[in-house]
Amino acid sequence: MSKIRKYIDILSSINWCQTWMLYRRLQKPRSSSIRVLNRSNIKLAASATIEMSEHASFEINRQDYIKTHERSTLYLGENAYLKLNGRFTMHGHSSIMIHDGALLEIGNNTYLNGGSIDCSHHISIGDDCAIADGVRIMDESFHSVDSQIGGGEIKIGHNVWIATGAMILPGVKIEDGAIVAAGAVVTKDVPPRCMVAGVPAKVVKENVEWRH
Repeated sequence: MSKIRKYIDILSSINWCQTWMLYRRLQKPRSSSIRVLNRSNIKLAASATIEMSEHASFEINRQDYIKTHERSTLYLGENAYLKLNGRFTMHGHSSIMIHDGALLEIGNNTYLNGGSIDCSHHISIGDDCAIADGVRIMDESFHSVDSQIGGGEIKIGHNVWIATGAMILPGVKIEDGAIVAAGAVVTKDVPPRCMVAGVPAKVVKENVEWRH
């Protein structure tokens, strides 16, 4: 009986209307899947595109880790492009904003656990990345200093862990295997397999290893 109840709970947690709406909009092979859970806030411009690779999956507002039952937000502006190259999960209270003409690419087995991604130009995130609660990744500061616009592409490699409350600022490259400590503000490139911490973030440990 418990298995039947669990199955019923899973079915009742899915927002079937929003799932069908996204399914119709996607550029996706039949081998990929999508699931939109209740309390998801989704808005796609008519010219926006979501592309999924073979065997990719996309789950929005999963509640396994954060039990607040708050909404997750997915917004794509005009000509915005979201490219998913594998399994990607947005856990509860996550936010993705892709503004007009911007491109967000996300690799396989990566998750966003309550953080936010604000993409105005180009952000790429590799495979096996963990992005924790309160993290903010933004490639545009929306202000200029001495006539210089504060924007730039962000590239996050494979197997990167970004811990709670960290901030990734425009123009940063984070190499494979790196760890960004909780509350760090990353203003410059992070070498591979290094841990950075502080404001602004600096290397505090080299040759680190962590498991997804």
